Amino acid sequence: MTWIEISIVSLAVASLVLILFIIRFLVTATRTVRVLGDSVVEVKQEIVHTTEHTENLMKQIGQLTEEVHMQLHALEPSRQSIEKAGAAIGDVASTLRKASRLINDSMFGAEKVVHTHQKRIQDAMEWATTGWELWQRWQAHRNAKSEL
Repeated sequence: MTWIEISIVSLAVASLVLILFIIRFLVTATRTVRVLGDSVVEVKQEIVHTTEHTENLMKQIGQLTEEVHMQLHALEPSRQSIEKAGAAIGDVASTLRKASRLINDSMFGAEKVVHTHQKRIQDAMEWATTGWELWQRWQAHRNAKSEL
């Protein structure tokens, strides 16, 4: 064997090892992205559940605020201070609704990012598989050529 042939064989072996490493890395990355996607879906469901629960609580708080407001009218001297407290509760309820919407929007954004990366990983896997197939064909062609 000449040095050129040894170099070519070494290069082929190194390329094969590199391709196998890349394929393993991409498979692991794909699994990780899937797990992350599943986690995002679970978190999203929890946020939706929490949002619904928060909205129910807000409705109850709104009803309680209305009842307190009616009773405050009966207590004329304290009415103004209690009305301010009711308005503060309404502001808190509004703020909580806005916060739950923002969290929900953030989760949708995170889910889109996960899906975007998943497509890139799938593309990389397809390129690696194509490279592997081309390398095998080249080896088969080379072996067939050397047997002649």
